[in-house]
Amino acid sequence: MGVSFLLLLAGLNVGNGIHLANARVEALSRALQREGARDLAQQKLRLAVGAVTRRREQGLPVSPAQWAALSRQIDAIPALSADDRKPAASARQAVAAGGAAHDMALASRRLVAVAQHHPDRIKQAMPAYLASLKRLEAAQFAEREVLADAINSAVRANGRQSHRDILRVLTGGLLIVLIVIAMATWLRRQLLSPIVAIATRLRDFDADAADTEFPGLMRDDELGDLSRGLAEYHGAVEERRVAERRADYLARHDVLTGLPNRLQFEDRLTKELAHSRATGAALGLLAIDMDDFKAINDRHGHAGGDRALRRAAEILDACVEETDLVARLGGDEFAILQIGAVQPAAAEALAKRVLEYTAATAREPIEIRMSIGMAIAAGDLGREELHNAADLALYRAKADGRNRARLFDAALRERERLRVRLARDLELAIAWRQLHLVFQPIANAATLGIIGYEAFLRWEHPDLGDIAPDLFIPVAERSGLIEEIGLWVADQAFAAAAEWDECLSLSLNLSSVQFRAPGFAEAVLSRARLHGVATSRLEFEVTENAMLVGVQRHEVLEAFRVLQAAGARIVMDDFGTGHSTLSNLKDFNFDKLKIDRSFIAELHDHESSALIVKTTIALGKSLGIKVVAEGVETPAQLAELKLWGCDQIQGYLIGRPAANPGRGAAPRASGLSLAR
Repeated sequence: MGVSFLLLLAGLNVGNGIHLANARVEALSRALQREGARDLAQQKLRLAVGAVTRRREQGLPVSPAQWAALSRQIDAIPALSADDRKPAASARQAVAAGGAAHDMALASRRLVAVAQHHPDRIKQAMPAYLASLKRLEAAQFAEREVLADAINSAVRANGRQSHRDILRVLTGGLLIVLIVIAMATWLRRQLLSPIVAIATRLRDFDADAADTEFPGLMRDDELGDLSRGLAEYHGAVEERRVAERRADYLARHDVLTGLPNRLQFEDRLTKELAHSRATGAALGLLAIDMDDFKAINDRHGHAGGDRALRRAAEILDACVEETDLVARLGGDEFAILQIGAVQPAAAEALAKRVLEYTAATAREPIEIRMSIGMAIAAGDLGREELHNAADLALYRAKADGRNRARLFDAALRERERLRVRLARDLELAIAWRQLHLVFQPIANAATLGIIGYEAFLRWEHPDLGDIAPDLFIPVAERSGLIEEIGLWVADQAFAAAAEWDECLSLSLNLSSVQFRAPGFAEAVLSRARLHGVATSRLEFEVTENAMLVGVQRHEVLEAFRVLQAAGARIVMDDFGTGHSTLSNLKDFNFDKLKIDRSFIAELHDHESSALIVKTTIALGKSLGIKVVAEGVETPAQLAELKLWGCDQIQGYLIGRPAANPGRGAAPRASGLSLAR
């Protein structure tokens, strides 16, 4: 009876210890489950924020219901973290985690506000958001460590209690000893071992491990709940890590092509330049633009433009070495950073490979053409200087006809120095009276009577002599002086035309930059009225390239309409040498077409040139538009043009440009026969 009583007391004591251990385990299980629920809510919030920011970056709308739902999710985060049912040991860490959750909610609300009202600032707001996520993760990791310590403490307490029970039972006799040993063995197998295993798993927690297994998942007791809670928590953390890696990828890569974006490219360029300066290693930069990308968009739509960009990215990626970096900087601009190669031979070989690959696309539905500018890092050349050098080489490649590569070398460097000097001297050229106008006559093809003059700008530099307009006009456009010079030319030309016979017209050449300037057309017309020159005598010549100004094409066409409405005529200069010639005729009613001198020069040498000239004259007649041929230098050219019905002619055969074309009645070209 006494033994039974002792056994009963020992059993009650051991049972009470088991009950207390289970209670502690159950409390820890509930704490972990609440951690999992909180992390799941936070994970859903991050996914929702990521989805909304991506939609806003892509320019897609977000419904008010979605904004409202996202706001509720953000409001719920602090409430989930403010839980007072956690073990006392983790209270301090819980406060830290709650503060981090509150900061993350504030960062989420700021990022959502930026996405809702200023989507173009999402990338600037993203680092603060990601930083709050990292702080929250660190706080939650500290909280988990406290829970792990609590579990270890519970295990150690249970062990000590079990050993005391065993000692008490041993004093009562061998039977009690055997019973206690049997109970201890059962406890170790069913309770202590699983708890130790779970505690070890918590201590060595690795959210990135793909094959993590948790003991006791199939048990129906508290240990099963604890193990399942830990498995769910591991899954939630892994999903969060995947979302963070995806966000980091999107922040540093171009979504359309998958290439690194400008941010990643500039970071890498800065590091490689520092390494190059320290070691003397060669570094090449290739600036690449797709040729005629606007024409691709016009012909194939924006979907076709996207396909062309992806194809261009594939070509560039196929041409480079593993150590090189290819990036899309924006629009149709790409760049390659060439590392660890013998320069400039490696850059030239790479450019040659790219052009060979693009040439092979001639058989594809969308032909890809690229212009390439190359620059080599040398000495203490900075990032901006290297970019500028590559851009200058790219500009030269485009000026030389596109679909080619140019290296920034001594000749280009000297040309850039000349450009800088011309830009500086051009600011004073008007004040120092270095600029002047000359006028070339335009004649009626049938009568050879002079009907007007075209004004040409000349610059006589005191040190460099006569500067060709093809050299200083681009400088004026790039430096912003073209508007001031353009209005000065208009003033001088109108003052000269005011002294001519009123039947003589005045033709002025204008660049696309001038046409895009707000109020330029009104300013020119105002000056004509000031000099008493009727607007019906004015002709404004513009090249086809002026029509290819992307989003500002509307401004150019509007300036044309203002000038036409006042009675002036708009002339398409260098007809046939630009892009989308017939499309431009469709979009705007030109008053005159001027055939480029290159076709007239080859009139008797190339049948195709003669056919183009003849077809252009016929096109002008069918559209009711006058046609003028420039560059007429021989009687044979004049005879052919008259035979085909050309309306007007211009060239050395009629007269060379002169400073004073004369006054009085309209003259007639001297020394020319009217016979065909």
